[in-house]
Amino acid sequence: MKTIQKTMIGLFLVVALLGTTALASAQGPATMPHGPGGPPEQTKGSDGTISINTDIISIMANGEMPMFHFWYAVDDDGAHAKFSTSFVMIAEFEDLNEDGGFQTDEVLYFAPLSAYEWTLTHGVVEENGVITEAWLKYTKSGVRSTPMSDAVPAALNGTGGVMRFEDTTIQIWGHIYLEDYQGEVRDDHGSHANYTVAGGSELKIDIAIGNFPFSSEDSMVTIQTLQREHIATGESEPQINRHRIQTREQFRNTTIDSNNNWTTTGGNESRFESMNGTHIQKIDFVDYDTSLAQGFFSWVDEAVITLPGGATETVPVNATYVPTGVGTAVYLSYPYFDNGSILHDPSIGLYPEGAPILSQPIDIIIVAGIGAVALVAVLIVLVRKK
Repeated sequence: MKTIQKTMIGLFLVVALLGTTALASAQGPATMPHGPGGPPEQTKGSDGTISINTDIISIMANGEMPMFHFWYAVDDDGAHAKFSTSFVMIAEFEDLNEDGGFQTDEVLYFAPLSAYEWTLTHGVVEENGVITEAWLKYTKSGVRSTPMSDAVPAALNGTGGVMRFEDTTIQIWGHIYLEDYQGEVRDDHGSHANYTVAGGSELKIDIAIGNFPFSSEDSMVTIQTLQREHIATGESEPQINRHRIQTREQFRNTTIDSNNNWTTTGGNESRFESMNGTHIQKIDFVDYDTSLAQGFFSWVDEAVITLPGGATETVPVNATYVPTGVGTAVYLSYPYFDNGSILHDPSIGLYPEGAPILSQPIDIIIVAGIGAVALVAVLIVLVRKK
């Protein structure tokens, strides 16, 4: 066999081998770092947003109201999977059906959280020169002089009782850790719940509410969150309707498309049936085509009340939910806390194993380059045969 023919065959074999490698890279399971990755990084945008990035998750906190967008760090600005969690309304209600959860027809007073000014601060915690935690904090202040034109909508229309809740204190913290964080719900009577916050992929949130103007000892308070699964930014393939929300309940997993609107005048919220054997309750953001859970919103089903004298007491947290057409409203409801304050821990995050599988551009470049070399070799052979 002539040397040029041997060279040509060798080049074709290399191209075939690298092509197989590139295909495997594009179609095989996504690889994510095991154990602690790099420290969380934090930056502030010119528009007031705060961004936190790890090897697994990218989070952007809105600069004007409590709202988090989050997506996989390997996915360019959430082109394939992007989700958001917003805190949009506070309300007082009377639990008429005694299920511990909020229903629209039980509301006494409410106010959209976009009606208030919010201050967003941020920082990091370092140990031995290594950033082990990045944090941010929203603090509610006075009533806005002009409403937000592009505010995430609350479930109830109108301004409600904005002035009634003017002096209510609300702080919403976010913490992301380098390594797994072990959390605990504890009061004066001891420990009531333990949970783990995954390092590098989960944002632990603390909701602190104080000075709430309860109408009576029988009324309760709820915070409405809005969960959105349809905000992926990719244009190369249709992203709309690709994801669904799926509850993880004791006797059912309800699949929800947030574009649907199940709300009614009398209230149509479903009570979340908490799972037994765990204090972490959860809804997932699921790729509808593959049934793969990629993101989640979760909460501890107990909170801690601090009474005016300093005594602490653990109380249950119940949730209700309903799709509203612009997202899925999830209401976290808390009992009366007698001029004290309450602290509760939800979370948002991503499952590392659910990262979108993306082709590696470097493989494509290598294959294309060697393919070009092989083509040149073929042309040389053809020319020499003439």
